[in-house]
Amino acid sequence: MSKESAMALDFAREVAQEAAEFLVEEQKKIRPETAGANLGIATKSSPRDFVTAVDRESQRRIIARLHEFDPAYRFVAEEDGAEALGDPSCPFAWIVDPLDGTTPFIHNRDNFGVIIALQKEGITQCGVTCVPRRKELFHGIRGGGAFFNNTPVRLRHTRNMNDAILCSNLIHRIQDINGIPMVTVPRCANVENYGSAAQEIGEVLKGCNDGVFFLGPRLWDIAAGFLMIEEAGGRSEYVFEEPGNVRSAIRGLACTAEIFEELRGFVFEQMGRLT
Repeated sequence: MSKESAMALDFAREVAQEAAEFLVEEQKKIRPETAGANLGIATKSSPRDFVTAVDRESQRRIIARLHEFDPAYRFVAEEDGAEALGDPSCPFAWIVDPLDGTTPFIHNRDNFGVIIALQKEGITQCGVTCVPRRKELFHGIRGGGAFFNNTPVRLRHTRNMNDAILCSNLIHRIQDINGIPMVTVPRCANVENYGSAAQEIGEVLKGCNDGVFFLGPRLWDIAAGFLMIEEAGGRSEYVFEEPGNVRSAIRGLACTAEIFEELRGFVFEQMGRLT
Protein backbone atom coordinates (compact mmCIF):
# COMPACT_ATOMS: atom_id res chain seq x y z
CA MET A 1 0.00 0.00 0.00
CA SER A 2 1.66 3.21 -1.17
CA LYS A 3 1.28 6.59 0.49
CA GLU A 4 0.22 8.09 -2.85
CA SER A 5 -2.55 5.52 -3.29
CA ALA A 6 -3.77 6.12 0.27
CA MET A 7 -3.96 9.86 -0.35
CA ALA A 8 -5.74 9.28 -3.67
CA LEU A 9 -8.26 6.97 -1.99
CA ASP A 10 -9.10 9.53 0.68
CA PHE A 11 -9.63 12.14 -2.00
CA ALA A 12 -11.71 9.79 -4.18
CA ARG A 13 -13.97 8.90 -1.25
CA GLU A 14 -14.70 12.57 -0.70
CA VAL A 15 -15.39 13.17 -4.39
CA ALA A 16 -17.60 10.08 -4.74
CA GLN A 17 -19.75 11.11 -1.79
CA GLU A 18 -20.13 14.64 -3.14
CA ALA A 19 -21.24 13.29 -6.53
CA ALA A 20 -23.59 10.80 -4.88
CA GLU A 21 -25.29 13.59 -2.97
CA PHE A 22 -25.82 15.41 -6.27
CA LEU A 23 -27.44 12.28 -7.75
CA VAL A 24 -29.82 11.93 -4.81
CA GLU A 25 -31.00 15.51 -5.24
CA GLU A 26 -31.44 15.07 -8.99
CA GLN A 27 -33.44 11.86 -8.53
CA LYS A 28 -35.96 13.76 -6.42
CA LYS A 29 -36.98 15.56 -9.61
CA ILE A 30 -38.25 12.34 -11.19
CA ARG A 31 -42.02 11.93 -11.27
CA PRO A 32 -43.68 8.59 -12.08
CA GLU A 33 -46.10 10.23 -14.48
CA THR A 34 -43.25 11.60 -16.63
CA ALA A 35 -40.91 8.60 -16.26
CA GLY A 36 -37.92 10.90 -16.08
CA ALA A 37 -38.70 12.70 -19.35
CA ASN A 38 -37.08 15.86 -17.98
CA LEU A 39 -33.70 14.12 -17.59
CA GLY A 40 -32.70 14.19 -21.25
CA ILE A 41 -32.73 10.41 -21.51
CA ALA A 42 -31.07 8.78 -24.51
CA THR A 43 -29.63 5.32 -25.18
CA LYS A 44 -25.99 4.29 -25.47
CA SER A 45 -24.90 0.92 -26.84
CA SER A 46 -28.34 -0.69 -26.90
CA PRO A 47 -32.04 0.18 -26.42
CA ARG A 48 -31.70 -0.92 -22.79
CA ASP A 49 -28.56 1.15 -22.04
CA PHE A 50 -29.65 4.61 -20.91
CA VAL A 51 -27.74 7.83 -20.42
CA THR A 52 -29.12 11.04 -18.99
CA ALA A 53 -28.07 14.64 -18.62
CA VAL A 54 -27.47 13.73 -14.97
CA ASP A 55 -24.76 11.21 -15.97
CA ARG A 56 -22.97 13.90 -17.91
CA GLU A 57 -23.20 16.56 -15.20
CA SER A 58 -22.10 14.10 -12.52
CA GLN A 59 -19.05 13.19 -14.60
CA ARG A 60 -18.21 16.85 -15.18
CA ARG A 61 -18.26 17.49 -11.44
CA ILE A 62 -16.22 14.39 -10.59
CA ILE A 63 -13.54 15.06 -13.18
CA ALA A 64 -13.21 18.70 -12.17
CA ARG A 65 -12.58 17.64 -8.56
CA LEU A 66 -10.26 14.72 -9.35
CA HIS A 67 -8.22 16.95 -11.65
CA GLU A 68 -7.35 18.99 -8.55
CA PHE A 69 -5.55 16.01 -6.98
CA ASP A 70 -2.92 15.86 -9.72
CA PRO A 71 -3.43 17.51 -13.12
CA ALA A 72 -1.10 14.95 -14.72
CA TYR A 73 -3.42 12.00 -14.01
CA ARG A 74 -5.32 10.72 -17.04
CA PHE A 75 -9.01 9.70 -17.16
CA VAL A 76 -11.03 6.78 -18.45
CA ALA A 77 -14.65 7.74 -17.89
CA GLU A 78 -18.03 6.43 -18.98
CA GLU A 79 -19.21 9.52 -20.83
CA ASP A 80 -17.13 11.11 -23.57
CA GLY A 81 -14.96 14.18 -23.04
CA ALA A 82 -12.31 13.24 -20.48
CA GLU A 83 -9.72 11.49 -22.65
CA ALA A 84 -7.79 14.67 -23.48
CA LEU A 85 -7.10 15.54 -19.84
CA GLY A 86 -3.85 14.73 -18.08
CA ASP A 87 -0.37 13.89 -19.28
CA PRO A 88 -0.42 11.07 -21.88
CA SER A 89 2.81 9.72 -20.40
CA CYS A 90 1.47 9.62 -16.82
CA PRO A 91 1.15 6.03 -15.49
CA PHE A 92 -1.89 6.95 -13.36
CA ALA A 93 -5.47 7.06 -14.62
CA TRP A 94 -8.73 7.69 -12.82
CA ILE A 95 -11.49 5.27 -13.83
CA VAL A 96 -14.88 6.95 -13.38
CA ASP A 97 -18.49 5.78 -13.48
CA PRO A 98 -20.47 8.94 -12.67
CA LEU A 99 -23.81 7.15 -12.38
CA ASP A 100 -23.77 3.40 -12.12
CA GLY A 101 -27.26 2.01 -12.47
CA THR A 102 -28.88 4.59 -14.72
CA THR A 103 -31.91 2.38 -15.32
CA PRO A 104 -32.67 1.98 -11.58
CA PHE A 105 -32.01 5.70 -11.18
CA ILE A 106 -34.64 6.77 -13.70
CA HIS A 107 -37.08 4.24 -12.19
CA ASN A 108 -36.63 5.97 -8.81
CA ARG A 109 -34.97 2.97 -7.18
CA ASP A 110 -32.22 3.15 -4.58
CA ASN A 111 -29.56 0.86 -6.10
CA PHE A 112 -27.52 3.41 -8.05
CA GLY A 113 -24.20 4.93 -7.16
CA VAL A 114 -20.84 6.42 -8.05
CA ILE A 115 -17.73 4.34 -8.72
CA ILE A 116 -14.17 5.71 -8.83
CA ALA A 117 -10.94 3.72 -9.16
CA LEU A 118 -7.30 4.64 -9.69
CA GLN A 119 -5.03 2.54 -11.88
CA LYS A 120 -1.29 2.65 -12.32
CA GLU A 121 -0.06 1.17 -15.60
CA GLY A 122 -3.36 -0.68 -15.91
CA ILE A 123 -3.35 -2.15 -12.40
CA THR A 124 -6.05 -0.96 -9.99
CA GLN A 125 -4.49 0.62 -6.90
CA CYS A 126 -7.58 1.75 -5.00
CA GLY A 127 -11.28 2.27 -5.47
CA VAL A 128 -14.50 3.47 -3.90
CA THR A 129 -18.18 2.79 -4.50
CA CYS A 130 -20.87 4.96 -2.94
CA VAL A 131 -24.53 3.87 -2.99
CA PRO A 132 -26.05 6.88 -1.26
CA ARG A 133 -29.70 6.03 -0.73
CA ARG A 134 -28.68 2.73 0.87
CA LYS A 135 -26.03 4.52 2.93
CA GLU A 136 -23.40 2.12 1.63
CA LEU A 137 -19.77 3.09 1.13
CA PHE A 138 -17.24 0.52 -0.04
CA HIS A 139 -13.55 1.23 -0.42
CA GLY A 140 -10.35 -0.71 -0.88
CA ILE A 141 -6.66 -0.28 -1.54
CA ARG A 142 -4.12 -2.71 -2.93
CA GLY A 143 -2.30 -4.30 -0.03
CA GLY A 144 -4.51 -2.55 2.52
CA GLY A 145 -7.80 -4.44 2.51
CA ALA A 146 -11.42 -3.73 1.63
CA PHE A 147 -14.06 -2.07 3.79
CA PHE A 148 -17.82 -1.69 3.91
CA ASN A 149 -18.84 1.42 5.87
CA ASN A 150 -15.35 1.37 7.43
CA THR A 151 -15.69 -2.25 8.63
CA PRO A 152 -13.36 -4.85 7.10
CA VAL A 153 -15.10 -6.93 4.44
CA ARG A 154 -15.66 -10.61 5.15
CA LEU A 155 -16.66 -12.66 2.14
CA ARG A 156 -19.07 -15.55 2.42
CA HIS A 157 -17.56 -19.03 2.75
CA THR A 158 -18.96 -20.71 -0.36
CA ARG A 159 -19.11 -24.50 -0.18
CA ASN A 160 -19.31 -25.03 -3.94
CA MET A 161 -21.15 -23.80 -7.03
CA ASN A 162 -24.37 -25.48 -5.92
CA ASP A 163 -24.23 -23.20 -2.86
CA ALA A 164 -23.42 -20.05 -4.83
CA ILE A 165 -25.67 -17.06 -5.48
CA LEU A 166 -24.19 -15.09 -8.35
CA CYS A 167 -25.00 -11.89 -10.22
CA SER A 168 -24.61 -11.12 -13.90
CA ASN A 169 -25.79 -8.63 -16.51
CA LEU A 170 -28.40 -11.09 -17.78
CA ILE A 171 -30.58 -8.74 -19.82
CA HIS A 172 -27.65 -7.21 -21.68
CA ARG A 173 -26.31 -10.69 -22.56
CA ILE A 174 -29.51 -11.95 -24.20
CA GLN A 175 -29.11 -13.54 -27.61
CA ASP A 176 -31.96 -14.12 -30.03
CA ILE A 177 -32.07 -17.78 -31.07
CA ASN A 178 -34.84 -18.52 -33.58
CA GLY A 179 -36.87 -15.64 -32.18
CA ILE A 180 -36.44 -16.74 -28.56
CA PRO A 181 -34.35 -14.60 -26.17
CA MET A 182 -31.82 -16.80 -24.41
CA VAL A 183 -28.86 -16.35 -22.08
CA THR A 184 -26.24 -18.74 -20.72
CA VAL A 185 -25.74 -19.19 -16.97
CA PRO A 186 -23.61 -21.59 -14.92
CA ARG A 187 -25.08 -24.30 -12.73
CA CYS A 188 -25.39 -22.69 -9.30
CA ALA A 189 -27.93 -21.92 -6.57
CA ASN A 190 -29.24 -18.77 -8.28
CA VAL A 191 -28.31 -16.03 -10.74
CA GLU A 192 -29.60 -12.52 -10.13
CA ASN A 193 -29.45 -9.22 -12.05
CA TYR A 194 -29.93 -5.89 -10.27
CA GLY A 195 -29.09 -3.47 -13.08
CA SER A 196 -26.24 -1.95 -11.12
CA ALA A 197 -22.67 -3.21 -10.81
CA ALA A 198 -22.39 -1.21 -7.59
CA GLN A 199 -25.07 -3.36 -5.96
CA GLU A 200 -24.12 -6.61 -7.67
CA ILE A 201 -20.53 -6.39 -6.44
CA GLY A 202 -21.66 -4.81 -3.18
CA GLU A 203 -23.75 -7.86 -2.28
CA VAL A 204 -20.59 -9.97 -2.52
CA LEU A 205 -18.68 -7.53 -0.34
CA LYS A 206 -21.47 -7.63 2.25
CA GLY A 207 -21.19 -11.42 2.43
CA CYS A 208 -24.67 -12.01 0.99
CA ASN A 209 -23.75 -13.28 -2.48
CA ASP A 210 -20.79 -15.30 -3.72
CA GLY A 211 -19.66 -13.68 -6.94
CA VAL A 212 -20.31 -11.82 -10.17
CA PHE A 213 -19.61 -12.65 -13.79
CA PHE A 214 -19.98 -10.29 -16.71
CA LEU A 215 -19.80 -9.96 -20.46
CA GLY A 216 -20.34 -6.43 -21.69
CA PRO A 217 -19.76 -4.02 -18.79
CA ARG A 218 -16.85 -1.62 -19.01
CA LEU A 219 -13.75 -0.99 -16.93
CA TRP A 220 -15.44 1.78 -14.92
CA ASP A 221 -18.13 -0.69 -13.80
CA ILE A 222 -15.77 -3.29 -12.35
CA ALA A 223 -12.28 -1.90 -11.59
CA ALA A 224 -12.97 -0.76 -8.03
CA GLY A 225 -15.18 -3.69 -7.04
CA PHE A 226 -12.92 -6.40 -8.44
CA LEU A 227 -10.00 -4.99 -6.44
CA MET A 228 -12.09 -4.96 -3.26
CA ILE A 229 -13.14 -8.59 -3.70
CA GLU A 230 -9.47 -9.53 -4.16
CA GLU A 231 -8.44 -7.56 -1.08
CA ALA A 232 -11.10 -9.39 0.94
CA GLY A 233 -9.63 -12.77 -0.02
CA GLY A 234 -11.51 -13.48 -3.22
CA ARG A 235 -10.20 -13.71 -6.75
CA SER A 236 -10.91 -11.86 -9.97
CA GLU A 237 -9.92 -11.79 -13.61
CA TYR A 238 -11.03 -9.81 -16.64
CA VAL A 239 -10.03 -9.23 -20.25
CA PHE A 240 -11.02 -6.63 -22.80
CA GLU A 241 -13.09 -8.00 -25.67
CA GLU A 242 -11.06 -5.66 -27.88
CA PRO A 243 -7.46 -6.13 -26.66
CA GLY A 244 -5.76 -2.83 -25.97
CA ASN A 245 -8.99 -0.81 -25.96
CA VAL A 246 -9.71 0.19 -22.36
CA ARG A 247 -13.16 1.41 -23.35
CA SER A 248 -14.24 -1.91 -24.85
CA ALA A 249 -16.51 -4.50 -23.25
CA ILE A 250 -15.21 -6.62 -20.38
CA ARG A 251 -15.41 -10.39 -19.97
CA GLY A 252 -14.62 -11.28 -16.40
CA LEU A 253 -15.51 -12.52 -12.95
CA ALA A 254 -14.88 -11.82 -9.27
CA CYS A 255 -15.93 -14.24 -6.55
CA THR A 256 -15.01 -16.13 -3.43
CA ALA A 257 -11.86 -18.19 -3.80
CA GLU A 258 -13.67 -21.52 -3.37
CA ILE A 259 -15.56 -21.29 -6.67
CA PHE A 260 -13.16 -19.22 -8.76
CA GLU A 261 -11.72 -21.94 -10.97
CA GLU A 262 -15.09 -23.47 -11.83
CA LEU A 263 -16.73 -20.11 -12.51
CA ARG A 264 -13.69 -19.00 -14.51
CA GLY A 265 -14.08 -22.03 -16.75
CA PHE A 266 -17.66 -21.03 -17.50
CA VAL A 267 -16.83 -17.36 -18.14
CA PHE A 268 -13.93 -17.94 -20.51
CA GLU A 269 -15.00 -21.17 -22.17
CA GLN A 270 -18.80 -21.32 -22.22
CA MET A 271 -20.46 -17.96 -21.54
CA GLY A 272 -22.27 -16.61 -24.55
CA ARG A 273 -22.03 -19.79 -26.60
CA LEU A 274 -25.55 -20.78 -27.56
CA THR A 275 -24.94 -22.17 -31.02
